[in-house]
Amino acid sequence: MILNRFPLVIVLSSVIIMYCSSTKSLSEAEKAKLDPPLLHLLTGKPVEENRLDIFTRSDGTKEYAVIVQSVHPEDIQSLGITVSSVFGDVIVVHITLEELKNVVSLPTVKAVRTGSRKTIQQHY
Repeated sequence: MILNRFPLVIVLSSVIIMYCSSTKSLSEAEKAKLDPPLLHLLTGKPVEENRLDIFTRSDGTKEYAVIVQSVHPEDIQSLGITVSSVFGDVIVVHITLEELKNVVSLPTVKAVRTGSRKTIQQHY
C-alpha cells in the first residue's frame, strides 16, 4: 500500500519544494529598491496594469519591462536574463516576477522601476 503511494508523495514533495523556492520573500532593503507598482505586484496588491509594459511569453508567463539602476549589466546577465539596452547606469530588461526577485536581490542593483515604451523611448 505504501509503495503504491510513493510516486504521489514524490510529486507532492516536489511541488511543495518548488512553491517554497519560488515564493522567496524580500528583505526590507530589497523592497526599498522597488517602486510602488513593482512592490505591489510582488506582494499581490492590485496594480493598474496600464502603468506597466506587459508582454506574454510563448508559455503564457507574463514579463514586465523594467528599468534597473546599476553599473553592472553582467550581473543581471549572469542570472540568464537578456539585457535589452544599457545607457550609463540605466539597464532595460523584460523579466518575470520571479526574475525580478532575483534582480532586486543583487547587491549591485540600486533601484528597479517600472518601464513603459513611452518612458523608455523618451527618457532613456
